[in-house]
Amino acid sequence: MNYMRQPRLLLSLILSVGLALIVTNIPAGAQSLENVDKGLEISPAYYELNAEAGRTYSLDLKLKNVTPSDVIYSSSVNDFVSANETGAPSIVEKSTLPATASIISWIPALDKIKVKSQQRVAISAQINVPANAEPGGHYGVLRFYGDAPNLDSTGVGINVSTGVLILVRVAGDITEKASLASFYTSLNGKQSWFFENSPITFVTRIRNEGNIHVKPIGNIEIHDMFGNLVKSLEVGDTKSNVLPDGIRRYDVQYDNGWMFGKYTANLALGYGMTGQAITATTDFWVIPYKLILAAIFIAATVIYILGRLIKVYNRRIIEKAKNENTNKNKKHDVKKDK
Repeated sequence: MNYMRQPRLLLSLILSVGLALIVTNIPAGAQSLENVDKGLEISPAYYELNAEAGRTYSLDLKLKNVTPSDVIYSSSVNDFVSANETGAPSIVEKSTLPATASIISWIPALDKIKVKSQQRVAISAQINVPANAEPGGHYGVLRFYGDAPNLDSTGVGINVSTGVLILVRVAGDITEKASLASFYTSLNGKQSWFFENSPITFVTRIRNEGNIHVKPIGNIEIHDMFGNLVKSLEVGDTKSNVLPDGIRRYDVQYDNGWMFGKYTANLALGYGMTGQAITATTDFWVIPYKLILAAIFIAATVIYILGRLIKVYNRRIIEKAKNENTNKNKKHDVKKDK
């Protein structure tokens, strides 16, 4: 088939590939999504709302069609949960949550909207928080789909493009409770307390035991064997959420080149409206044993060579002394004979 003779089919194929972004790959901490290859810019891509039950709120968005063709966008709403410990969201296609907990029924359907190529438009969505909404965190994603208009019967539709993550905090009986799942040093992805050199990876895993998302923020202070502060590393940020019943992992790396001896890492995190704290300590050793073994080998080699040279030198001195004594004795015997 000659694709150059089928411009509509070619265009539809390009758009379907360009907009094939699976929304579960949107990072939870993203502030905006501006990727020309994905076909749609949406801002903000992350929206957090402190809400009260029984009230209505507006979510103002800006969409830009960055494809070379006009696109008609439709939308849907889904709940989401944590996919893994990286914080990536996982879309719940068919939610089994009650209406008081699921965000799906809170956002009325949006009308389809046609956006011309390179055009930016403003839209507004309503968030109707039910009067009987459960206090705590509610999480959803407003997803946008696109179709190029006027495709013939052979055209290929465009897949999901992108979406905006929505985190709603409903006031009421809220429990903010987080605990430390683990804190350790890691080498090549595995827990280890012994290192040959830097970099050193510090792994912090936080478990959310409450009913609202939390944002642990703090630092790791590294001290050497003499108690001196070597480095303070930041952990977490204002967009790194830990969802209820989930665990989030934070990896922080320290690379200082030369390190030697025992080190202590002190973790201190704060979270929540009342400033709850999480602390922990772990020790690790950095011993450049290959370098040390090489130095020992070189030193041993030098000592061995010096020892051999000294022995050779002493042997020659002794032989020289013996020869001198022998010559003296011979001369003495000659004198006696005379």
